[in-house]
Parts: sequence; structure tokens; C-alpha cells
Amino acid sequence: MGRRAFLREVIPRAATALGALGLGFLIDAVWARAVRGARLEREDYPRFVVGSYRVHHNVVGYLMLVVGLFAYPVVLIPLGLGMIVGHGIRDRLFWFVERMD
Repeated sequence: MGRRAFLREVIPRAATALGALGLGFLIDAVWARAVRGARLEREDYPRFVVGSYRVHHNVVGYLMLVVGLFAYPVVLIPLGLGMIVGHGIRDRLFWFVERMD
């Protein structure tokens, strides 16, 4: 495969992956603001708690990573990473389950 043919294959996939990563960041930001308010100042907001464990919304990102191993990896893996990294940067928390004491 020549350089030109290689680039014709790689550039659209790279653009799709970067777009999906950006969309993951956007989904994370919108989700957090929808739950916690426009400036994320709200401390008392709905939480998804199962037993004594709180499940964070970035669990969807981890799910997308796993599904992306089997189907549509160019889209689902960067989309999931965008959600996970966005959550981690904002809340300094990369785990998706937290024990509530």
C-alpha cells in the first residue's frame, strides 16, 4: 500500500475517532451540568446509589470501551474515553463506583 492510499484510509478514521473523543467530552459536560447545574455549584443533586455504592455516570464510558472491543471501535472507544477523561478531569475521579459510607 502506498502512502497516498494509506492516508486515504487513515485520515477519515482519525477524524472520526477525534470527533468521537470530542463528543465524549461534550456528553460528559452536558450530563454533569444537567444534574448539577450550569456552573456545577450544586452539592445536593440526584445520585444513582445501589446498596452502599454510588455509580457515577462515567460507567457509560467504561461500557462503551468494552462494547467498542467488539463493535465500532473507531467510534465507541474514543467516545468512552472522552466521557471517562472528562469526568476524571472535572471531578478528579476516574472510577465509576464509589463506596458510600
